[in-house]
Amino acid sequence: MYKNRIFFLYFISLSLTLSGQNIKSVKKNIKQLCSPKLHGRGYVFEGDKKAAEYIAEKFEDIELERNEKNSYYQNFPLTVNTFPNNVELVINDIKLEVGVDYIPATDSGSGTSNGELFFMDDAIFMHEEALKEFTKKDLSNSIVVYDQEQEKKRMQWSRPLMEKILQAKASIILFDDKLTFGVARWQMPKPRFYVLRNKMPEVVNSCHFTIQSQLKENYISQNVIGKIKGTETPKEFIFFTAHYDHLGAIGKQKYFAGANDNASGVAMLLEIAKYYKSNPPKSSVVFIAFGAEEAGLIGSRYYVENPTVALEKIKFLVNLDLFGTGEEGMMAVNGKVYTDQYELLSNINTKNHYLSAVKSRGKAANSDHYYFSENGVPSFFFYLMGKSWTHYHDIYDDQPLPLSDFSNAFQLITDFGDALMN
Repeated sequence: MYKNRIFFLYFISLSLTLSGQNIKSVKKNIKQLCSPKLHGRGYVFEGDKKAAEYIAEKFEDIELERNEKNSYYQNFPLTVNTFPNNVELVINDIKLEVGVDYIPATDSGSGTSNGELFFMDDAIFMHEEALKEFTKKDLSNSIVVYDQEQEKKRMQWSRPLMEKILQAKASIILFDDKLTFGVARWQMPKPRFYVLRNKMPEVVNSCHFTIQSQLKENYISQNVIGKIKGTETPKEFIFFTAHYDHLGAIGKQKYFAGANDNASGVAMLLEIAKYYKSNPPKSSVVFIAFGAEEAGLIGSRYYVENPTVALEKIKFLVNLDLFGTGEEGMMAVNGKVYTDQYELLSNINTKNHYLSAVKSRGKAANSDHYYFSENGVPSFFFYLMGKSWTHYHDIYDDQPLPLSDFSNAFQLITDFGDALMN
């Protein structure tokens, strides 16, 4: 009995140690991917390339197989708008803080100027007579200011309205909620800024801005791809994917770390790769860290159009994004499409009590699974849910993350992967 108790305590201790080592590795990878040296894993200062190099080094450490060219990389082109230099917005001689008080619109053009603010009434956007009066005004020395609700309808604006606004030196769009950044693949001819409403004084005496954007055409980014050959059915494939890119930087003032989105998903991808290297899979397993997801799923679309594995040989794909929380469970996008696989996933979770819930939803073009499933590859997109982390696409999405149920999600996903191979 005494020996059995000692063995049991040793087993528990070993399990905790291994779990601790995993979380330590996870936190280290997230920290490195969020490092200022990677510049937000975007297209300023080659942040995406530095991130890809880090992941390729990890693939090599795990001893994943390379492609026939002895490389982990699959290169692809894209066009992207960037902000390589510091920006400035000064109102009433008060310099606003980029990322905190304002951000450039992702499609902003370049310019440096002073100007008077012209506050656009909502009637201009809604009534023909008000628009006619607006088009008669001289805006050549003005910076137009309007509300975020009108910005949401910009694609529906009439041509005269758009042309008149573009006569102004710049546009300022006032936001009540948080500032959310992104990546644009085009550039407007004039500067545009998103500013928090409470940072706009009631009386404005002066305004100055400086911004230099750069539209990079045919910029070469990359996917990072590794493989483990199956022991029984090597010509049948399971894919695990996660995008590594984020929103990049605004000059050297601010960068978007992207801890939850999606350093956390890449960290999960690396843990799953280590698991299958230590537990040789029956089917072949491919691991892909996609580039340019934030620019419109560019990397994953390129892969689907230029696959290294014939799409019909992919038995299932699991895409990983947003794994920093988990206290409210996990969502399976496409769970209502691939119902048999969702039932399998749900049963594994119910049996082992890994997560508080595994929910399902239908199709959505919201991550890198999309072009695979649209081309006949059964696919899930998993993300963890929790109120502990609300910093989506802003400067506050940085580590440390809660990682509330990261380890349990890892157990569920690897059990699901194993079950798919049986």
